[in-house]
Amino acid sequence: MKYKSLLILFISFLLNANFAYSVDIVKSDSIKTQISPLSPIVELQRDIQSLIDNPDYFNSIIGISIVSIDNGETIFKKNDTKNFIPASTAKIMTSAAALEYLGKDFRFTSSVYLDGKIESNGEFIGNIIIRGSGDPSMSKAFMENPSEILDKWAAALDSIGIKSIRGNIIGDDNYFDDVYYGPGWSWDDMIYPFSAQVNSLSIYDNKIDIIIESPDSINQSPHITCIPDNNYTSIINSIRTGSESDMTDINPFKDDNTNIIELEGVIKYNKQKKEKSVISVSVTNPTLFFLNLFKSAIERKNIKFRGALIDIDDWNQKFSYSNAQAICSYSSPPLSEIIKELNKNSNNLVAEMLFKTIAKENTGKGSFQKAAEQISKFCVKIGISPENMSIADGSGLSRYNLISPRYQTALLSFIHRASYKTEFINSLACPGETGTLKNRMIRTKAENNLWAKTGSMNAVSTLAGYVQTKDSELLAFSIMIMNHTVALNVVHNLQDLICMRLAGFSRKKK
Repeated sequence: MKYKSLLILFISFLLNANFAYSVDIVKSDSIKTQISPLSPIVELQRDIQSLIDNPDYFNSIIGISIVSIDNGETIFKKNDTKNFIPASTAKIMTSAAALEYLGKDFRFTSSVYLDGKIESNGEFIGNIIIRGSGDPSMSKAFMENPSEILDKWAAALDSIGIKSIRGNIIGDDNYFDDVYYGPGWSWDDMIYPFSAQVNSLSIYDNKIDIIIESPDSINQSPHITCIPDNNYTSIINSIRTGSESDMTDINPFKDDNTNIIELEGVIKYNKQKKEKSVISVSVTNPTLFFLNLFKSAIERKNIKFRGALIDIDDWNQKFSYSNAQAICSYSSPPLSEIIKELNKNSNNLVAEMLFKTIAKENTGKGSFQKAAEQISKFCVKIGISPENMSIADGSGLSRYNLISPRYQTALLSFIHRASYKTEFINSLACPGETGTLKNRMIRTKAENNLWAKTGSMNAVSTLAGYVQTKDSELLAFSIMIMNHTVALNVVHNLQDLICMRLAGFSRKKK
């Protein structure tokens, strides 16, 4: 009897219980289960989540923010308020702040001054001063041969009758401070151009390209040339010519305080054609590198030079530009063109020079610290809290940089409402076009509907920008992945699949 009572109570419970998940039974011609179709948004969210749940990323930290530019709706989020290392997507903040503070038409101007007099015999007695302005455009990214600028300056000296110079050539790089590297930069990156010294008097991206060609026979040493040709750097050739079965593998070594570069490794021997390899190495003290190339330019004009090449910090005498004569100058392309190199090709040096220029133009001091302070003020204007993020440099090379996916999409939304949105969007990389997305998402729905900035460093991969959906709705997105141990192309695949899904998204029910 006891057990029968318990059974009746249990059945009563089942009949009267309200379950969270239930099936509605409806009467019709036949009894069937009514299943409501998923809304397009929920279906999109489930699809993105299923991509994230791939076992390849089980040990990674993933942050995503996707918002509608049109109405501010959050389409998808995951860890969107957590801070991540942005890598080169930090350049979004730098380029936006540059457009905000400097204006899209801002140009850099570098000038040559004469502090002395020209004698009747054509000898100039005095000093020539080259005043840098933080211009990043004297590089092969903007012109085929940056040395042509120096040749024009040398021609200007020749045109006013200077046949020889008895004095010094002084480089004024005081537009920026003398801190060459950003906080948190890795010391073992210093030899590579992506960590080139940040200096207000710069040319050729403060690097040289070393071209190594295989010799005519295995017993010979490979042939080496440099771009630009210079006598400022010295190269020790320790490269071995290998056999036809060897793989070319060459590594540069350089003490950061010198410009002596040793090349070690193997270059493959090929009977059919010459094997070629290009190694790029940053230079130490870009100011003296610049002056060395200018000295070569005036010598090509047969102007004799008797003097020294001097950094203005090593010039102990007082100098005033009010007493000097400006003889020639060079003006850069507008900022709207410069940021295309910054974002499409992710040029770190351009980013850092803009970063410090923002500080110089607004505070009078071109330093990393002052630049970070100006970016923080810009963040307040956007409506994001600088206390909840970390800004160390302009390129994203520092691991001290921290920002959340939500802040990145808030920034992208702000930019889209700004007067310079067109210039900014035109600076971003696109699938299939020249830039960091050239080989990604091609022949997909995202190819003509995505504009983004990539970012990567060891165990960090990020992608942020805009994507247009099937309904022509514009979305801002930020996909940030850290601590992954799979190959970078596997992480890129996740980012690409999400972007492709967004490009094909429609709010209309099927």
